[in-house]
Amino acid sequence: MKQKLENFLNIIAHSSLTWQELISKAEHIGEISDFINIRDLCEWQGLGLEIAKDSSGRYELATRKRAISEQIFCVVDIETTGSIKSGQIIEVGAVRIQNGKILDTFESFAFAASVPDEITELTGITSTDLVDAPPLATVMERFKIYLNSAVFVAHNVNFDFTFISQTLTNLGYPELLNRKICTIDLARRTIPSHRYGLETLKQILGVQNTHHRALSDAIAATQIFTHCLNALPFSIQSVEDLIDFSKKAPMIRQKIKEPHLLVQ
Repeated sequence: MKQKLENFLNIIAHSSLTWQELISKAEHIGEISDFINIRDLCEWQGLGLEIAKDSSGRYELATRKRAISEQIFCVVDIETTGSIKSGQIIEVGAVRIQNGKILDTFESFAFAASVPDEITELTGITSTDLVDAPPLATVMERFKIYLNSAVFVAHNVNFDFTFISQTLTNLGYPELLNRKICTIDLARRTIPSHRYGLETLKQILGVQNTHHRALSDAIAATQIFTHCLNALPFSIQSVEDLIDFSKKAPMIRQKIKEPHLLVQ
């Protein structure tokens, strides 16, 4: 299903379809129809996809023509007890922004019976912090409502997006279908640097806050993302332009000065 879904998203992100074409291609995805009525565009939006009707009566992703300044982006970070296969989410932090302004934030612990020592050492989160935290299912449901159809942004987006999406499916919800952007990919095309880890980019841009806590890292990623947007070429106007640019534009790197050889 994953490849069929990617093909479908790529089509409606870069072209428009008649209603019959849209439904025909959506029907081939399979499992999606187990969760929604594919003929109801509001239900698609509930999965994170905003499909819109253009002036000619054809259908496409709203992000295909929407200006970057008009789009709501949701910058996300999570803390977990381990990998996607063996761990669980214990903290979610997110920032929604539009046109460079923060609209609101989301922050929540999620209950876990225990926290590995190495995670406590990294994040400062202990099992005691999670004793009164809401259940994971409650946090995921609240976050999904908060995210809605915003573009999902994260530093190393595949980790956060996949972990959250897999957690939702494990809890009986459909996977996320939101458009997504990686701030590492975007920074590689707009910020000269030797490295593109969060801490390195924070130092370059003068961002000072707590590291390895969900909301704090989401705020840092928001500042990096905003800096990248301000450095875009003028030709990048729509949200889909931005997504394509983050994946396909030439990468830039800071030139490393070779040390002078000492004369013996």
